[in-house]
Amino acid sequence: MDERPAYRYVVDAQEAVDALARFTNEPVVGLDTETYWDRSTNQNRVSLVQIAPRVGETLVVDVQATGVEVVRPLVESPAITMVAHNARFDELILLGASLQPAALIDTLRLARMTLDLSSYSLAAVVAHLFGLALDKSLQQSNWRRRPLTRAQLQYAALDAHITLRMFDELKRRLEAENRWEPVLRAATLTGAPAREPHRKLKPKTPPPVLTDEERRAVTRLKRWRLERAHAQRLPAYMICSDRTLDELAHIRPDTLDALKSVYGLGESKIALFGPDLLAALRDAFN
Repeated sequence: MDERPAYRYVVDAQEAVDALARFTNEPVVGLDTETYWDRSTNQNRVSLVQIAPRVGETLVVDVQATGVEVVRPLVESPAITMVAHNARFDELILLGASLQPAALIDTLRLARMTLDLSSYSLAAVVAHLFGLALDKSLQQSNWRRRPLTRAQLQYAALDAHITLRMFDELKRRLEAENRWEPVLRAATLTGAPAREPHRKLKPKTPPPVLTDEERRAVTRLKRWRLERAHAQRLPAYMICSDRTLDELAHIRPDTLDALKSVYGLGESKIALFGPDLLAALRDAFN
């Protein structure tokens, strides 16, 4: 497998439109995005959109230069299936740019339903399937600054390219086990994430009045939240809202069951990072 796939870096809008036109007949493409943290809005913003075909160059579109409209026809086409690892993140990023992904499959979900691994990160799955060690050191590099380095562009192109190869290999294995169709349905995103059924509505009561000690704890919890958000490539608000952190510092729950009474913490969040959150809360008061 080519660890440095051929790629084309595009910064001109018309060139991007022309280059993307050749993907019209591609039934499946690899998709990835690179983002940066916008401190003015406390949100991740899209910097690059990478599209990989099975044959030919991976297209690395600099949407800071071209604008996002150039990728809209492909992203919103139901005829072109896009595969991405942790696709929900890329979906949220594209939605944040006013794009509506039409056909998106999550290789993270595919891998979880196919392989027995301790980690299902892109690097871990690629290492297992292909024996290839991905260098993820550039993942947290500055994707807002221009010019981007050649190493950054190669990194960006490889992620989209190898995600498509990973999809093909997982599909091959699942077809051999006669499990492809049900697993594919489970791995296909069907729209923006819905509100959790057990998620608590915004309370009518005013937020708690915090002591100085509790406010210091909230500051420490916000650092934990930011680290967690960066690690999972999610906006910070999707980890915990400010109101949730205030209640955590005020109530100080010390068990997973006690977390259920805190505003904004549904069952899925507690299952995902409840123990880590309790540890962070204890540390916040030390």
